Amino acid sequence: MRRIDCIVLAVAVTVSLSFAKDHSNDYKMGTLTKVPLHVGGKVSMGYTDTTSCSSGLFGVHCTGGIVDDYGANLVADMPDGIEVVIKPCAGGASLAAALLPCSQPYVLTLTEEDGTFVFLDHTWGHRDSAKELDTNSKVLYRTKHVRGLVSVDYVMIPDPTNPNKEGTYNVIKPMKPPTKKDAAAPAPDNIAAMCASDKLSAELKAKYCKEGQ
Repeated sequence: MRRIDCIVLAVAVTVSLSFAKDHSNDYKMGTLTKVPLHVGGKVSMGYTDTTSCSSGLFGVHCTGGIVDDYGANLVADMPDGIEVVIKPCAGGASLAAALLPCSQPYVLTLTEEDGTFVFLDHTWGHRDSAKELDTNSKVLYRTKHVRGLVSVDYVMIPDPTNPNKEGTYNVIKPMKPPTKKDAAAPAPDNIAAMCASDKLSAELKAKYCKEGQ
């Protein structure tokens, strides 16, 4: 590299650093949770023949074989027992399986100090600082708004081993948002069920069961 090129590069780096925004007052506290995922709703999409054969000293040797392709959903197992369908995935040897793999072990959730709760997805091609964090971790994070043809808000989480570098995550909306079902009230006893059944004699029904049971 010529000397003049080095000077131009140094000046460009200095200028870019001088205009770098100070984010020291932008961070908020939150709780990051890794929620386990499982594959649900499998639907067969056919198969792919991955067989590859070559000849050698001991004859023809083949590897691979028939691989079943399927479409499915990644489902989050929430701590309160509710299952949330996060996004579609695909398995097998298809192109869809390479683009939407079902091998994702968990989805990230971020709970802000005010209780706001969002799902996060690691942004492809950027650092993933969350993989170094525990299943439940307190984190300092900031949001980053990027304007373009489509404006996007990212969540930036500093790396726990090198806070000068940040992981980038985008907020995702589940395919089916969680809906809590009202739990049925527990039965106070088993007397009503027994009286309504044929398991008691007429004598015991008269003794234990009230009229109308």
